[in-house]
Amino acid sequence: MDKLEKVVNICENILEGIETETLPASSALLKCLQIARLLNDAEAVIWLQYEYGGYPRDKNGEIAKSAREVGYTNGRGYIRNGERKIFLTLAAELEKRVIARQHAAGNFSTQGVSVSGERADSAMRQLMDSVNHYTKDLIDNIALDEKKLSILKARYYDYALRKYSELAFGNAAADVFAVYRERVDHHFSKLSHSTVLQLKAIEDKITSDNPEVFSQAVTTCRRLFQNTAEELFNRYFPDYSDSTYETKSGRFIDISGDHYINKLSAVIEKIQNKSAAKSAAGSSILYTLDWINNLNRLQCEGVHAKITRRDAMQCIIHTYICLGDILNLQDDYKG
Repeated sequence: MDKLEKVVNICENILEGIETETLPASSALLKCLQIARLLNDAEAVIWLQYEYGGYPRDKNGEIAKSAREVGYTNGRGYIRNGERKIFLTLAAELEKRVIARQHAAGNFSTQGVSVSGERADSAMRQLMDSVNHYTKDLIDNIALDEKKLSILKARYYDYALRKYSELAFGNAAADVFAVYRERVDHHFSKLSHSTVLQLKAIEDKITSDNPEVFSQAVTTCRRLFQNTAEELFNRYFPDYSDSTYETKSGRFIDISGDHYINKLSAVIEKIQNKSAAKSAAGSSILYTLDWINNLNRLQCEGVHAKITRRDAMQCIIHTYICLGDILNLQDDYKG
């Protein structure tokens, strides 16, 4: 079992335990701390360590401001006299206190008590009032402690649920993308040798630590668009010699020179019109072209300005998926 699978199992254990009320809050806390450690979630580790060991105080004995903010934003906050406060009792302490108070409340009783004498009735009433008073205080305090425990349990549950959802979605997305990538790579492999080499060049550039290479990666993405557009246009319009193309709507677009986006538009329209089934990409031409335009602007920015690895990676991912969707349209094409 790898680390992520272990985390998913821990998350499921927390969620089920809290839902069925079989997992104490203190145990859920420790499991959440384990999740945070395994995922290197530094912010959550700090919060959960405070939850387990107590919120730190400064040299004056006051709760440190940063720690108070952590507690306030994680369910412990309340307002008193216009000031932000947090309750400090830990989950384990609350659980022990609830058990002790429940036991004490069960022991308060007038059963078996007898009094005699001329003031017996008055003494019995005073005794019953006293028992009722202390019992009510205990019950109120138990309810308050249980409310605090419920707040903490909800926070631990929420953390486990968020991490479970992130990992579950990530695993599902990875599986889906693996299938998608297999199809796209099959189509890319049918392109010219020079185009395939550009794909390899992108991979080599993004693994570099040189920031200048990131801009080169973006430029290579643009060239990949250009080469793919030229190849597909020549494939589906082998004898086309005009400089413009009339779209389905009757608009003429320029396909001369470097107008590769317009060439892709013509290819998409032709493939869509002759497909047996309309794929998501084929039925969303406007969205796809807008995506290409946005990507082109990002690429132009990369040529003239220093960009980050993150910018380059975003450009590469968009290029791959956008061209992949166009290439996948060919699966249903009936030429």
